[in-house]
Amino acid sequence: LVVLWVVLAMSLLAVSFSATIRTEVDAARYLVEQKQAYYMSRAGLEYAIYEIMKVQVPGGSTGNPALGFSSVGGPVPPTLRGNLSLNLTGGGVDIEIIDESGKININAAPDFIIYNLMIMVGMNENLAAEVTDSILDWVDVDDMPRPLGAESDFYLMHDPPYRTKNGPISVPEELLLIKGITPEIFYGRKGLSPDGAPVEFFGLKKYITTYATGAAININSAPVPVLASLPGIDYSSALTIDRMRREAPFTNMVQLEQGIAGLSGESASYLGIIQSNVYTLNCIGRLDGSDVVSRIRAVVQVDPASPRGYRILYWNEADNEL
Repeated sequence: LVVLWVVLAMSLLAVSFSATIRTEVDAARYLVEQKQAYYMSRAGLEYAIYEIMKVQVPGGSTGNPALGFSSVGGPVPPTLRGNLSLNLTGGGVDIEIIDESGKININAAPDFIIYNLMIMVGMNENLAAEVTDSILDWVDVDDMPRPLGAESDFYLMHDPPYRTKNGPISVPEELLLIKGITPEIFYGRKGLSPDGAPVEFFGLKKYITTYATGAAININSAPVPVLASLPGIDYSSALTIDRMRREAPFTNMVQLEQGIAGLSGESASYLGIIQSNVYTLNCIGRLDGSDVVSRIRAVVQVDPASPRGYRILYWNEADNEL
């Protein structure tokens, strides 16, 4: 009996030791795969920057046609947006390129465009008015709140307390500090329409920028909700503009006026044919036969004066943020 108890005790110890070793091996393998996926994401980022610079830098080639690139020196400024894939040994990278000039510059947009965008992303009128007033209060230099907005007195009651910026918004994520804007509103959520079709609600980060220079919006890359936020352009007209540019990029604003009957000069004044030099790159590195992925979101600016030819304006490696 003593021998049997000793054998049983040793067996339990062996099982426990085996489980511990297996856990440590799995953790080590996960760490290795995570690093591999991370550097695949980095490789994809550099590849995307290379493709952008081939188009933007004089003397470059025509670039990747999958992104709708135009040739350098052609009549149409390059519209760099779309998806790329880079296959690597043992895995690959999926890359999304977003033109920042196609978004609404939150620091330069008038209040009615901000309000219209809030309606376009699914807010009701009351919430849209509250968020609009709160954004304007955040960026203005005074401490007088608008009817539905908020100044420092409101934010100082938070835990932890903080004050309004009273200046330009530095990064889009700063909107999460503003009254009325929740993570769901900023990042978006997926749901179903009344007829059961998949639909995405909110998602301000896809339509707002703080990196583009100037207030003009690139007609060749602006999302449909951004177009529909402009005065004189309803959602149907925005869809028509999207269809027209898919057939061929706009080369002059006369094409827009001819294609959209009754379009006012005010509407066209908010649009332009812009050669952007600022892009958001969403890179997802993946490994073959593994569920481990690594995400990087960066905002890059093509800058010939920089030693590398570009500058990093924003960098985020948080998987949960993407």
